Amino acid sequence: MALNFTMPQIGKEATTKDFIITVLGYDWPLTAKRIHNLIKKKYGYSATYQAVYKTLMLLLREGVIEKNQSGYQLNLRWLKELHRYTEVIETNYYTKNRLKLIEGIKDARQEGNINILTFETLFDVEKYLYYLQKQFIHGCSRKQTICVHHNHEWRPIFYLRAEYNWQHKLRTLGHLTCILCRGSTKHDREAANFYKSLGCRIKTNANCAGTNELMVFDDFVIQVFLPHEIKEEMDRHLAKGRLNHGEMINKIFEKKTEIQVVINRDKKIAEQIRKDTLKQI
Repeated sequence: MALNFTMPQIGKEATTKDFIITVLGYDWPLTAKRIHNLIKKKYGYSATYQAVYKTLMLLLREGVIEKNQSGYQLNLRWLKELHRYTEVIETNYYTKNRLKLIEGIKDARQEGNINILTFETLFDVEKYLYYLQKQFIHGCSRKQTICVHHNHEWRPIFYLRAEYNWQHKLRTLGHLTCILCRGSTKHDREAANFYKSLGCRIKTNANCAGTNELMVFDDFVIQVFLPHEIKEEMDRHLAKGRLNHGEMINKIFEKKTEIQVVINRDKKIAEQIRKDTLKQI
């Protein structure tokens, strides 16, 4: 049975249905008589008892509420579906509207539950991923295991202070960062020591990031598809003992290209990636 996703509102346009859902959101289970009395007392709404009872029967049929021996209460399945629905809508609108305001996005589209963003440069991708993590994780009360699969760990080279602050913050909040790095150059190993000192779990020379880099937190599964020439340039530069930072910026990080970022929200896939990542570290 399809669930009714009508959101309750309190105001001039509010209906008996809105008041019932609102009342049951704060106290439950309640009898029909108690619901009728609370609506009148708390909101000054003059619905008759018959109108309240009729609406309760409608909400029961729609699966919004359920009834037990003690009275009526909101249907937990309806609440979960409502929560899931609003999360998906928020992500879609955030991607298709607000993200267009972020510098570097060339295109944003949605295919089913998957959002596909196209960026101009690798630095633009990194700024976005940092912003997305920060916005979500700071507002999340659950402890997170954040998994990333990278070709190389170049971030401490260019973002040393920012990476230190971010990983220190995550650790303080009780979150864990797990990193698989395909590369095993001198610079990758130095970066691994840096992350380990901040409480991260990391493995270099890992079997990962073959066709795309990956990030997982909560039920977000984010894939970054780097163009072949960008990956080749990164391999070439990081294989050197001494880095030419200016050349790397020009040829890798600020090079105008098209980098696709695919965002999916799938709890089962996220959990499987998490398990596979932890097995390797």
